[in-house]
Amino acid sequence: SRDRALGYFATRVREADPSWSAIFGHLHRRFGIAAVDATGRPLHVPPADERRPEIAAIYRRLWEPASSVRKEQIASLESFIDRMTANALHCDRIPLPDDWETILRHASNAGAYALTHAAVAGQWSIENGCRQRSELAGLQSAQVVFLERLGEQREKLVATHAAGNDIWIEALAMLHYLDAGDRIRPAWLDALLASQRPDGGWNKGGREDRSDPHPPALAIWVLTAQLQPDALP
Repeated sequence: SRDRALGYFATRVREADPSWSAIFGHLHRRFGIAAVDATGRPLHVPPADERRPEIAAIYRRLWEPASSVRKEQIASLESFIDRMTANALHCDRIPLPDDWETILRHASNAGAYALTHAAVAGQWSIENGCRQRSELAGLQSAQVVFLERLGEQREKLVATHAAGNDIWIEALAMLHYLDAGDRIRPAWLDALLASQRPDGGWNKGGREDRSDPHPPALAIWVLTAQLQPDALP
């Protein structure tokens, strides 16, 4: 359940990572979720002792609208996925690449984390006023289809990918983010709840026999969106 997942953070998690702290920022803004970690620190605010400072510098914009980065900081990020999402998050100050739609389409076609992060990046570029929704409508429609296919592939993902469970839950969250939560089938929600671990969390996938904070943060997003549909745009 969502309450058990929130309890996992409140009792088991003592360190924050910008990748899932950003999720809690969204959950707080959109749904009013005020999650805390085991030290009592609110998870919707950036941690004082930042892990992965190069990523934290990018995501700080989510909590501090005036926060900015240099173009060189984005270019220096090792991961293509991180560069893509960083470009979207700061696009109102640092212009998007000329081939932005092509970048998003190639990432979407690649599937897995590239797809889910392309969905985030496209939506951020709209929310930041750098693209009109009509400009990305075709791409987002294709992303919904791809995400729905990921939803259908849970057993295969978990069996073949070390982070298959995390990717699967992220796909469900992104369907909600693209206003396509009606594509989520009741059987998928049943599978999500059935895979919740005794401590209230979820593992990333594969043979990992412990909970990781990223998938339960995403699961809280999915379950909250189901419980509070009126909070969605």
